[in-house]
Amino acid sequence: MQNKGSAMAFVFVLLVMCVGAWAALSTLTKGRTDSTTALERGTPTAGSETTVIGSTPAPTDTPLGTPSPDSELSTPVAPTVTPEPPATPTSPPPPSLTPPPTPTRSAAEPTPFPPSGPHQFYVVRNDRDCSAGGLIGGWVYDASANGLAWANMRLYNDYGWSAPTKQSEGPPQTGKYEFTMGLDAGLFHLLIVDTDGQPLSAAVDVDYQPGCSQRIDWQRVQ
Repeated sequence: MQNKGSAMAFVFVLLVMCVGAWAALSTLTKGRTDSTTALERGTPTAGSETTVIGSTPAPTDTPLGTPSPDSELSTPVAPTVTPEPPATPTSPPPPSLTPPPTPTRSAAEPTPFPPSGPHQFYVVRNDRDCSAGGLIGGWVYDASANGLAWANMRLYNDYGWSAPTKQSEGPPQTGKYEFTMGLDAGLFHLLIVDTDGQPLSAAVDVDYQPGCSQRIDWQRVQ
């Protein structure tokens, strides 16, 4: 009898414990259900806005990847470098040819007449230039006042000295002739001769001074 009473007491205690556990579990489950229902079906109070918690936000209609109006301005553009053309080498201008001067005479100098006799040339200019010294020279012209090349010029003095015969130049300075003189002053004689050394003009006296040059121009009669 004692063992039977103990077994019933144990069963009673076990039953009480099961009922208590079931009651606790029911209470916990009901509390969670009421909380979820209250959150989903909560009644808003007067003057307040209803806020839905856990709702998915509505998608916007803005297309993705649409560039903004200022996108071109924000993109840096590398400057375009315009290549400069290579410098074209310039050639120096060709030297100009100095034409032979036209025979001139001073206003005070009378116009010479062609010489009579066998002479073919006469003097049209006889000037001293002291801006540069050391020369006796000038130009030889034909009857039309054009430069005359290959005229034979002879220069000598009274003491037996004679310079080598010079010919007037050809192009580009047709008719020009020059004798380079030294540092000794003196009286010299100048004339035009033919290839045999015979005079074609009268001799012109030149009072040479080292600090000056003498210019004597000639022109052919015909």
